Formats: sequence, structure tokens, C-alpha cells
Amino acid sequence: MKELKFYPTIWQTVPFSLDMMDQWDVDGKRIKDLILKNKYASEKGVSQMNVNVIKFSAIDKKGNEHIITDFSGNESMQLKGMHTGLFIKTKSVLKLDSGSYSTFRFYLSSKGNEFIYDDRSKEPLYRFDHLDFEIVNGLELSGDESKQVLLRFDFEPFSLLSYLKPFQKFLQGIKFKKMKWASSYSH
Repeated sequence: MKELKFYPTIWQTVPFSLDMMDQWDVDGKRIKDLILKNKYASEKGVSQMNVNVIKFSAIDKKGNEHIITDFSGNESMQLKGMHTGLFIKTKSVLKLDSGSYSTFRFYLSSKGNEFIYDDRSKEPLYRFDHLDFEIVNGLELSGDESKQVLLRFDFEPFSLLSYLKPFQKFLQGIKFKKMKWASSYSH
């Protein structure tokens, strides 16, 4: 009799695997997963932002601003796009009143802010005192949600040529010794 090996769980996902644990809070409530988009960053091909955030707020659909008071401020953040798989998980953003919100606003410090473009070039930010990020599909709060939220940023991925820049700089740094044939034959 021939034995047939059968592995029933090989294609089954684990119900509470480690990659799913960040989608639930300690009370068992589902954490909102929000995608944030900045118009200027989309137009200019920004892939990453390094910003010093001093204040954080949410703007509702009527245009009223709601300051998130439990944000400590003076935080240096590296905002990376969804293509990296990285996100920011807040602790208590949704202590906001019930309602519809369309935008998050990050107020910036006057120093230490920069855009990193898809070709890996950097530009310091001096002309912005705040950045508005539109919440894709908005944010509806009824009051019984988890107080935590995942913030994902819709930035451009780095271009393929940007990965070759270090190699190109390395080759430019190598200096080949040129021989002078004419002077070597003279007596």
C-alpha cells in the first residue's frame, strides 16, 4: 500500500498571524487603516519626507479644525510611502468627536524638514509651516471605534535608476592612471 502525505494547513492562513495583529487593538476593536495623500507630493514625485511635527490636527468636512491634544509634539518623523510597507500606528488619534473628517494637518517646525524625491535627491522645506494630507475615502467616526489608527502615505516609489546612483558615484570616484607613452621612449 502506497502512503500519500497530506498537509491540510499548507495553504490555510493562520487566523491571528503576526501580520494581522497590528490591525486589532487590545480591546478587540478593529483599527482604522487610512491612506493619506498630499497633492504637492503627488505632483512633484516625493518618495519620502523627513519632518519635525509640532502639532497635529484633523479637519472635518465642514472645514473646522480639531487639534489632537494628546499628541506630544516636537516629533521627528520619517514618512515613507505604502510601497515600502511601512506605516505609522498612532495611540489615540480617534479621541475626536463623532463626525466626518477629510484631512489631517501636520504643523511643522521651522528646521529639519525635507522632501526626498523618487530620484533620491533631497530638498529642504522652508516654505511650508504645515502639510495637509487628504484622507482617501474620508474618515467616519461614530464613537465606538478603536482609538488607534494606521496612517499610510501615498508617495511615489523610488525610481529604478536611483538604486544605481551609488554604483555610478563609486565608478566616478575611481581614477585610472594614465601612462605617457611618448615620454617613456625619450632618452
